[in-house]
Amino acid sequence: CPLHDEVRSLLDRLLAAETALRNFVQTLSQTFAHLPIGLAIFDKRRELILFNPALVSLSTLPPEFLSRRPGLVAFLDALRDRQRMPEPKNYRNWRDEIARLEQCAEQGTYHELWTLPGGQCFRVMGRPHPDGAVAFLFEDITSEVSLTRKFRGDLELYQAVIEETPGALAVFSGEGRLVLANEGYAALWGGNAKNLIGVLSVAEATLVWQARCAPSGLWNEIRQFSAHKADRSAWTEEVSLLDGQRLMAMVAPLAGGAMSVR
Repeated sequence: CPLHDEVRSLLDRLLAAETALRNFVQTLSQTFAHLPIGLAIFDKRRELILFNPALVSLSTLPPEFLSRRPGLVAFLDALRDRQRMPEPKNYRNWRDEIARLEQCAEQGTYHELWTLPGGQCFRVMGRPHPDGAVAFLFEDITSEVSLTRKFRGDLELYQAVIEETPGALAVFSGEGRLVLANEGYAALWGGNAKNLIGVLSVAEATLVWQARCAPSGLWNEIRQFSAHKADRSAWTEEVSLLDGQRLMAMVAPLAGGAMSVR
């Protein structure tokens, strides 16, 4: 009968849709299986519907637990219990953090760095998915953060050494940007040395020096030297300020095309 045929057609469409969804999930699982970034997708009911092996490794949560499709709150509680997320100060703050995390993920604006009690650092991002689902990405950036901290520490050490260097010292990168300068530089040429880092170019710096000194061909030579259009050998040259004070300028090449001017 027509009603029987209509019911059968509806069931066939539902079965086809379910099969297509299952195949889609399997495809996603295979796609993200080899990614080093942990992936967790929660449906509109906030049940975990998809995760990859990297999430198991980063979260240390048992695959059996994740396979039972825990809710978002249960998932985050499990992360907290295993110290795989920052420890909240109190329970109220914890519930507020969950609400904020979910809301920001829905808007695509959740992007936080989680410093774990054990010292690891995770980059966590939340993104909206179709039909009200949300996805969370977990990336271990401990090595990156450690390298950044070491680099910052090295810069602070170099800066301390430079501050002890007599006279005005400026170091320019191979691209011609100021990367280091001491207080002697600021005392001689003015400005805040820290504010000039990464901003002041060789061309701009030499124009400042040139305006405050008697005519000299040194400034163009420095510009040529920075642009790698001159012999990359160190040299010294005497110049005079407009008030008559005499300076000895020392220009030297550094690794990577950089140079120092003292």
